Amino acid sequence: MTVADLIELLKTKPQDLQVAYAIHSEFCLLEPEDISVDVACPPRTDGWIQRSRRDYPSQQYLMLPGN
Repeated sequence: MTVADLIELLKTKPQDLQVAYAIHSEFCLLEPEDISVDVACPPRTDGWIQRSRRDYPSQQYLMLPGN
């Protein structure tokens, strides 16, 4: 995926979403199918985001891949 491809893909996503990514130590090329809109908990004060839970509020994020 090129930067131009990424920009065009991002134009098709809701523009008010926060962007989240999983922490990882290796790299791979980003592919369009790797980017998704998913639900998780609101960010903590330190910026970390937990996976969605029934007992916590949730919100949508634009999710980038990770481990």
